[in-house]
Amino acid sequence: MDIISSDSISRANVMGFVTSIYSLVLVIVLWEIIGQFGLVYYYFLPPISDIFLELYELTASGVMVHHAYLTVRRAVIGLVIACTLGVLVGVLAARVRVMAWFWNPIIEIGYPVPIIALIPVFLFWFGSGDFSKIVLVIIGCFWPVAINARNATRDIDKNLIWSARMMGTSDRELIRKVVLPAAAPGIISGIQIALPLSLIITFVFEMTAGGGGLGFLEISGVRDFNSAQTYATLIVMMVIGFAFDRGLVLTRSRILRWT
Repeated sequence: MDIISSDSISRANVMGFVTSIYSLVLVIVLWEIIGQFGLVYYYFLPPISDIFLELYELTASGVMVHHAYLTVRRAVIGLVIACTLGVLVGVLAARVRVMAWFWNPIIEIGYPVPIIALIPVFLFWFGSGDFSKIVLVIIGCFWPVAINARNATRDIDKNLIWSARMMGTSDRELIRKVVLPAAAPGIISGIQIALPLSLIITFVFEMTAGGGGLGFLEISGVRDFNSAQTYATLIVMMVIGFAFDRGLVLTRSRILRWT
């Protein structure tokens, strides 16, 4: 019985994996057929085999790894700083009247601004190095984290606050032991919004201003008429974005096991 049960579970896992990727496999096969038979001009859509070969060569030479490292470093540093500042400002804006008076108008006005439009300004101010890219990521990711942290803190059940107060909880302990755990789902939702933004801002800035990174490598493929390099870089971008998202989902499930 145990053997049969184990086999059934294994088949179910295999079938579940196959059904989750069959559409992706179908797209890859169709792409290869279109490219090999020249149904689309090579420069527009090279065969997927040529793209994977280019990806292998760029990775083996270290070029792809170097540029991916630059992009991930800029995005992660900016995201971490933005999340730290966003949670701090959001929670304080919901709990402290003076902070709410100061920050609420700034948050409401700053959030709708298209952050990509600030790239030329940042080029004027800071040039095209790491610093300007990281600062722009911080600004772009700050708003969704701050807004979600503020709203989540506002929506905390007042009975939790009153109960903690009646037990003699200090302001610092109240924030750490009651407010942050209760607001955690909303805060993490804000981080989930900010995560792809950090990558998008970094990619676009690199494509616009250079300075290395995957965005720079992708646009270089266009300028050099090497479409395989462009698509190979795009695949790496997609893999990084997917890995970041899955990692955050896993982290959320572990942190919020009690929800």
